[in-house]
Amino acid sequence: MDKYEKLLNMLMDFNDNIRYAAVADSDGQIMWNSQRTGLKNIVPPEETKQTIGRALRGWKENETVKNYLGSGLYSISSYEKIKRISVPLDGGKMLFCTVSNEPLGKSSDGKKGYGHIAEMGKILSIVDFIKTQK
Repeated sequence: MDKYEKLLNMLMDFNDNIRYAAVADSDGQIMWNSQRTGLKNIVPPEETKQTIGRALRGWKENETVKNYLGSGLYSISSYEKIKRISVPLDGGKMLFCTVSNEPLGKSSDGKKGYGHIAEMGKILSIVDFIKTQK
């Protein structure tokens, strides 16, 4: 099993809220992907490919501030229905995940609370483990 396939399997096993996970190469081509069984796409596959391309370009553009801020660790975009997470990997590759963003309930002001936890510490721990694999 390839290390990136193993990464996706581990991510999908660890958190039922991960809806979709993919690893793309530096050109934005999806090399490996996994979708939670029984879930329908919220976003059409072609738009997901375009989103991955935009995220990769964003990481490349952010290289200009690396000397000031250090290397990027991850980025999260939160929407009403999902969170999109991107994590740069070695060799210009990128991990892209979507996570359910169901409201946790009502906040103190009576509005929906979208503070659903992405558990980035666990996701990054899995990524770090996979980076050590050959």
